[in-house]
Amino acid sequence: MKSCTFMRWPWPAWSGRLPEPSRCIRCRRRRSRFDGNCKGGSSAAGPTSLFERWVSLRSTHPTPKRSPKDCPPMSHRMLVGLALACAALGFAVSLPANSAAQEKSDKPIQIGMVKTFFNDVPDDLKILVTQPFNGVMKATTGLEGKLVANDGTFDVADQLDANKLHLGVFHGHEFAWAQKKYPNLKPLVVVVNDHNDVNAFVVVHKDNPAQSLKDLRGKTLDLPKMTREHCRIYVDKHFTDNANPDPKSFFSAIKKSESAYDGMDDVAGRKVNAVVVDTIALEFYKNIKPAVFNKNLRVLHRSQPTFPSPVIAYKEGSLDTAKLKKLRDGLMAAHTNDDCKVLLELWQIKGFEAVPAKYTESLHAILKEYPTPEPSKVSMP
Repeated sequence: MKSCTFMRWPWPAWSGRLPEPSRCIRCRRRRSRFDGNCKGGSSAAGPTSLFERWVSLRSTHPTPKRSPKDCPPMSHRMLVGLALACAALGFAVSLPANSAAQEKSDKPIQIGMVKTFFNDVPDDLKILVTQPFNGVMKATTGLEGKLVANDGTFDVADQLDANKLHLGVFHGHEFAWAQKKYPNLKPLVVVVNDHNDVNAFVVVHKDNPAQSLKDLRGKTLDLPKMTREHCRIYVDKHFTDNANPDPKSFFSAIKKSESAYDGMDDVAGRKVNAVVVDTIALEFYKNIKPAVFNKNLRVLHRSQPTFPSPVIAYKEGSLDTAKLKKLRDGLMAAHTNDDCKVLLELWQIKGFEAVPAKYTESLHAILKEYPTPEPSKVSMP
């Protein structure tokens, strides 16, 4: 049996969509994780760049066809948590091919991503998300690109306004806060999921007598690890009152399960009174455990108004019209590119879409419900 070159994949192997790093799909032989070859034979050196490795892997190691039920809950929960964080990478690979012919004199495209996309994400996984960005950017556009994901909402907004960044990636409500301070920040495209919905849900056991959120006072809440930022500010807003201004005081205890799916399992098993989850997690759980949900769980409350979709934004006047059009068109066509489509599916992103006509209206509505916080208090710890 022929040996084959091992192309290290920069994304988590537990995604359920890629071969395990330590096993070769073709020969099924075990090998050391990063030795470059299967045991029992040598082979020519493979592609060196991360993007080239990915392209080679796609051609020699077809992606296994697996349903969501084949993947462990933790893997999908972590992918959900990383999906929007990967939006900037989607930006890189989705640009049109002819952009690679741009002049070498073009300055690197600087992109700032708000760090709240990485809530509870281990540092090594954060590196996995950001590491391949420069290689992908250069391979697909001919331009150097740099992704920074260490700053808060207002820090990214400040840098956009000061022309230190070309693009910024925000959650919808964060962009509303930033645009209020800097009206010249404009949305380029929005990032959408399969459900076209960004909401927070409080899920309780069907036998729970609670009729409103206030009935959960003194009970236990599960706020899973990697909970989306809009769910966190929802908790900050709705689980406080004059008597208990802090959610930690409102509840008898706040637990952090490993995933939203574990949290819903715990509610079904009466180990905790309530859990806060997002749309993607809720719908996925209903899909993989319909009997458990229908028999044991119910939604006590859904966030209103709906949160605006995450957005990639720019400062008006900082980029010329032609470049903006090229960026926008490339992003919106990402789902038509086979390679990009695989990545979008992996990240559980439906794609990038034009800014909706009522997007500004949704920003105003969310600002009314969730006023701009102090810069140092953008989410609960």
